[in-house]
Amino acid sequence: MYNYARRKKYPDTMVFLDVVITECCSLKCRNCSNLMQYYHKPENLDPEEVIASLRRIFKAVRVKQLKILGGEPFVSQKVLMRILEYLREEALDRIDEVEVITNGTIVPSEECIRSMKETPKLKVLFSNYGELSSKLEEFMQICRDEGIDCDVAETDYWWDFGGVNERDEKERRTQHRYDACYSRKHCNTLFRGKLYACPRQAHAIRLGISPEVEGEYVDVLNSENEDPAKLHDAIYRLIDRKERITMCKACGCDSNIKIERALQTERPLDVSHGS
Repeated sequence: MYNYARRKKYPDTMVFLDVVITECCSLKCRNCSNLMQYYHKPENLDPEEVIASLRRIFKAVRVKQLKILGGEPFVSQKVLMRILEYLREEALDRIDEVEVITNGTIVPSEECIRSMKETPKLKVLFSNYGELSSKLEEFMQICRDEGIDCDVAETDYWWDFGGVNERDEKERRTQHRYDACYSRKHCNTLFRGKLYACPRQAHAIRLGISPEVEGEYVDVLNSENEDPAKLHDAIYRLIDRKERITMCKACGCDSNIKIERALQTERPLDVSHGS
């Protein structure tokens, strides 16, 4: 029903698209729901690959809200600026909003601030992790001074998504988790040329935690998807998919367990010992 209502209200439009531009982060959150804590050798993404993927997507569908994130996107300011340049010059008529999600630990360069200021429809959304977000107030004041829209997402806790081991549970429990999942409804993720149901799935495949299963993602840069009509249909098959994805067996997004936000770890966690 959710997808039916969404399609009726926004025909031929992806309501949400998360665009990952880096695996690197300025924090080491032990319970990151997007699995950043398992990256031992994180990398910045190739901006031209990201742009090539976006070009194809925008030929196939519009996007209501495009979110740029990592990791921490301001770790990779050159990549961010190149993508913002592309959005300004080629894609603004295909997007309603652009949000850059940050943890408030880095103050961008003057060049990066200027690039954001020159990008219409852009908003900076801060995740406030208290003392860890040490540059949040300074960065916010710069945004106010420069006329860049910004806001703060306040939270006193995180939800525990659990570790990365497959759960011993009945299939109907796993399917129910997928049916109710916030991420698959709001966080369809573009990562390394492929579109995934959620960021946890995308990073789990990259890290070797979950297998890459045909039909559970869209290979945007595949030659078959040069045809906008074919890519359009592939995107909506993913959005409308009723059968749960493989990674759902190793996800605890329905645990309803509150945990301390942004608790730090000294070093990346070992996937083989994920709990």
